[in-house]
Amino acid sequence: MRFRVWGGAAVLGSYLIVLLLGGFTVPSLSEALWGEHPVAGIIILGSLAIFGIGVLDDLSRLSPRIKLLGEFVIVGAVVWFADLSFSTVEVISIGSLVFPEWVGFALACLWITGMANAVNLIDGLDGLASGITLFGLIAVSVVGFLLKIPHVTWLSTLLIGCLLGFLVYNSRPASIFLGDCGSLTLGYLAGCLCLMGSVSAEGTINGIFPFLAFALPVTDCVFSIFRRMLRGRSPFSPDMEHFHHRLMAKGLSHGKAVLAMWAAAFTCSFVAVAAALGKGDQLTALFVFFGFGGFILLRYLGYFRFEFFGQGFSSLLQDRKSTRTAEQAVKDAEDMLGQMDTIGGISEAFGKAAEGMQFHEVSLAFYEEGHGRLGVKGEANTSTTRKSINWKDPEQSGFYSRDKEFVTEFGINGRNFAYGLIRYTYMDGRSSLDVQEEILLERIHDALASLAARVRKKTEEITSD
Repeated sequence: MRFRVWGGAAVLGSYLIVLLLGGFTVPSLSEALWGEHPVAGIIILGSLAIFGIGVLDDLSRLSPRIKLLGEFVIVGAVVWFADLSFSTVEVISIGSLVFPEWVGFALACLWITGMANAVNLIDGLDGLASGITLFGLIAVSVVGFLLKIPHVTWLSTLLIGCLLGFLVYNSRPASIFLGDCGSLTLGYLAGCLCLMGSVSAEGTINGIFPFLAFALPVTDCVFSIFRRMLRGRSPFSPDMEHFHHRLMAKGLSHGKAVLAMWAAAFTCSFVAVAAALGKGDQLTALFVFFGFGGFILLRYLGYFRFEFFGQGFSSLLQDRKSTRTAEQAVKDAEDMLGQMDTIGGISEAFGKAAEGMQFHEVSLAFYEEGHGRLGVKGEANTSTTRKSINWKDPEQSGFYSRDKEFVTEFGINGRNFAYGLIRYTYMDGRSSLDVQEEILLERIHDALASLAARVRKKTEEITSD
């Protein structure tokens, strides 16, 4: 966790240093940082606040809703004071769309906050998020140069330089990582710079360029949100179905999956520049080609399957029902454990959780110290005293085949003590747990650790008397 904070700090810290040096030597950059209208200075102050939210999330795992609320408040202030909102959107072949200023303000906030979280979501492989963002920033830098917006060119180019230095250590095998603090800040800066390079002085924005420059993280984020909501899960819950996960499921190695994503990001960057500057039939042909290529790629990754409207849709509804059943069962088990003062009723809680989690056996071994106190400091060993609690599905009686057996173990740990080890046995033919299942089991483990802490405290009070 410590290295994750250092990774984000390395990128932001180096960026602040080069900006400070550039502010004293480049007039256009100086004006943007601390001139009469310090739009860049306001954005940098916002990046420090976003970085702070990321650090808190890295260190203590903030609630997704609290984190998102904090991001919107910070971004709203930045958009307001830096005047990044717009009232007109220009869309190729459609024309100009005019709407009230408050709509433009809301869309600007949504774009920047969405970019921060999109880069955070796609940060799943070594060098992936930083490389993809780098290619998007290249498009911003080129467009800023060609459209004669010097401060945008300087701000994006300097950030590109910082990312190039970071990628030396972040590429596989990575020795330092962005973490939430780095990926959120990087996405925030990319979203702001993209808006600055797209909005004209009259409050008109190019409606195509921002999306194309960062099409990969934005599309992955949108697909993730809809996928999880359709399955009845929280849009903030993690899974293993991002673009890079699907590429690896197709047989690509870690490194080749990253290179494939980089190549796609470079293509998006190239098309974004063309969209910002091109005209006429050539641009239409380019969009048709790009859209067709994107459809083929998404189809290859498993999206837009035609069978979705038949068997696939039924499977999706079943997944949604199963997810809700599992979450309710785990919540009921949490409530039961939270009301206990002894470990005597734990088996009943396992039975309730099994209704949704579908495990068939549970074996829990609590570690004990002197006077029967639950938990040990440090790591347990073979000589550690253990108190076992076992649960078995009553419908699984007699002998049964072990061919479909899958066993997984987790530690039950509190803040100061290791309380025990729990083992789950599944008999449904699976070979692993998905991310959502591990998260639900972790909730049970947290409840067990809290119960063990209460029991230990009670035991200590009795022995002290």
